[in-house]
Amino acid sequence: MSGDSAATLILATEMQVNLMEGEQARLRYTTTGNVEAWNYWALGLSHFRQAVTKDKVGAARPHWEKALALDPTSAALNAMLGFVHYFDARFGWWDDRETALAKAKAYADRALELDPDNADAHTASSVVLMLNRRFDDALAHVRKAVRLAPGSADAAIFACLVLASSALPEEAAAQGERAMTLSPNHPPYYLGILGNAYRLSGRIEEGITAFRAYHARSPGFGLADLVITYQQSGRLEQAKRLAEELLAIRRSFTVAAWLNTQFRRDTEQVEADAAALRAAGLPPG
Repeated sequence: MSGDSAATLILATEMQVNLMEGEQARLRYTTTGNVEAWNYWALGLSHFRQAVTKDKVGAARPHWEKALALDPTSAALNAMLGFVHYFDARFGWWDDRETALAKAKAYADRALELDPDNADAHTASSVVLMLNRRFDDALAHVRKAVRLAPGSADAAIFACLVLASSALPEEAAAQGERAMTLSPNHPPYYLGILGNAYRLSGRIEEGITAFRAYHARSPGFGLADLVITYQQSGRLEQAKRLAEELLAIRRSFTVAAWLNTQFRRDTEQVEADAAALRAAGLPPG
């Protein structure tokens, strides 16, 4: 790598540290000598960290595919494309679930093969395993990710997700709070993940605060969680009003579609949550 290219990459990383991700920027894709690949990586990340939607994650995907074509032995790039296909498998954006899961697993496995000590590779593997309901294996990977990258907010917030889904909400909440500390300018979806950990651990008012903040930053997101929380805590009028607001924003919402995105070890809790959504007036689907 030339001196000019090295200087460009160093400057770009420092700009990202200051403006975007904080200290965790130094822990990720900073080792390539290919400035063009790094630019595609950064462009993809700028979309990915805005919102978990088909449009935003879909916008990240081609940038990361171009970066990987330029730097095919990058564990980080393979891992992030694993995340893209994990979200597709969970929310049904492009491929059928089986195809999306196979793609997610292939990228995550490749990332681990390239660098067994890459935190993003272990995090990507953990969420893929979670969708396959292999919760113990998912926990092993996500806990290793946190050990490998203690300064990574993303590792912590996805640990929060996997821990809460594995019926360990107190440990999940601790990781979610740590993620917020590590990344004060965190993406909105951090709030939804932490709010769910709070709710499942019985910290209802803190969960409500997180879900309301999520909705404020990404309108419509967090409302289903608020409906569940209010319905289950006996605040039925508030639950009904928020259910109506949710349908005004997301007219295609059904409880059946919501259930299709839920991958939690405690299936009785998931069924109780679905019952709360139906009781508040949301269409069963």
